[in-house]
Amino acid sequence: MSDNRKEVGFQPATLDDALIRDYLVKILGEGEEFVQEFYEDLEDKSRFFQEKLSKERLPSLSKDDLEAILERVFSTRRKKGKVVEETGESNLKEAISDLLYGMENKSWDERVFEFSKRIRGVDVKSSRDLAAELLHFTFPDKYILWTSWIWDPTSETGAIVFLKEESPTGGKGRRMYGEKYDQFKHIYEQIAEKLEEFGIKVKGYLFVDIFLAMIYATYVDYMTLSTMHSAKGFFPPAGVMARRLLGVNAPVEFT
Repeated sequence: MSDNRKEVGFQPATLDDALIRDYLVKILGEGEEFVQEFYEDLEDKSRFFQEKLSKERLPSLSKDDLEAILERVFSTRRKKGKVVEETGESNLKEAISDLLYGMENKSWDERVFEFSKRIRGVDVKSSRDLAAELLHFTFPDKYILWTSWIWDPTSETGAIVFLKEESPTGGKGRRMYGEKYDQFKHIYEQIAEKLEEFGIKVKGYLFVDIFLAMIYATYVDYMTLSTMHSAKGFFPPAGVMARRLLGVNAPVEFT
């Protein structure tokens, strides 16, 4: 086969430095205390997952333990009891164990797909998001967080689309940001590198989680207020919404 006929590998989109910087400035504008507490709470969540979901402890988890884990995941928080009941405690623990420890020879996409087929009580997208959180927060330095609110290649929506001026429609987004984990990981790592260039000196991906959650929450806040003017004061601010997205809830203060 000639060089001209070879398939070109996936080329991740180059994100807009100015947009990343502008969003970072807005996030840091929430105040040092807000950002520090948010980051520390994410670290606590990760430690909680690592402790509860260790290979040794996972088989002995109780129903309350399982619900406490699902409580910290945005996609399953409201249906935690239903997930445990319909999936079954033993089946749920086995599915989690296989996801985290039993399919290491398979790709992220294969592991998440197999896991999502075994979960009941939520739709496939929610079970996929659950798998993404379990992998990411149990192994925060190994796996990025790829949930549907960060990037959904099917609908071409998510926080990531606000980091480039070009609108991802008609399959363009899948070519820009990818359809598989290894493709999208390049985008996530690009954000981490840019944030480091702009002075964010933290290990791992947890600050990227915060960065993307704040972007998405700001968008939701803007769209809610622009279409429902009477709703002002009845919806939580972006910072609270971002914490909810990442499963580290904060009390809602209505204004």
